[in-house]
Amino acid sequence: MNFKLIVARWIHKLLIHTELMTENMRAPKTIGLAWVARTLMNYSNAQVSIDIVNRMKVKKTDHVLELGVGNGLAIKEIAKISGNNIIGVEISAEFRRNLLKMNLPKNIVILDNDAKDLSNKVSDESIDKLLAINVIYFLKPIEQYILEFKRILKKGGIGYLGCKFESIKNFDIEVAPNKDERAIISTLSNLGFNVSSEFVDLGEDRSRYTFIRFEKK
Repeated sequence: MNFKLIVARWIHKLLIHTELMTENMRAPKTIGLAWVARTLMNYSNAQVSIDIVNRMKVKKTDHVLELGVGNGLAIKEIAKISGNNIIGVEISAEFRRNLLKMNLPKNIVILDNDAKDLSNKVSDESIDKLLAINVIYFLKPIEQYILEFKRILKKGGIGYLGCKFESIKNFDIEVAPNKDERAIISTLSNLGFNVSSEFVDLGEDRSRYTFIRFEKK
């Protein structure tokens, strides 16, 4: 483990319960804490991003949307497969600036919208697959976001969530209100999705996560 990561983990441990640290894990923006958030995300999400994209079984013809692009790990994997435009939604200006520097494939479009309303950018029933890694905790009211997922997904379209419930259990409840797996699954089901979940263990603490799949009826 390198020195920068050790420092980032130490700072995060000190501040994990605070609203400010949780806000920066949601959307890095505070000098210093934004660096902590980016460093931890780069370290903890690499294996998960690759694994979850493999589980999505993306096709060349799929229209894919990723909510919370972050450091771009997952969306770059998706772009290796899909030849269609891939939409990334990222509210963090910090992450968007970094993404612009990364020379992403030309079929990736990054939006700065709040995903509770994408009606000015994403048409009804236009998305085959939707991905959100470590994002669902922060969406409030969660029902409004899920209804937007339902609007943009095609019939039979599938959404995928990668969640680390153990890692975020101490996040500030006001910023991250959705920390209960059963409640999230219940809400998805009640709003018209067939839902399944699986705990995935890739061999390290940082790569253990819950994989939630929801298909539009």
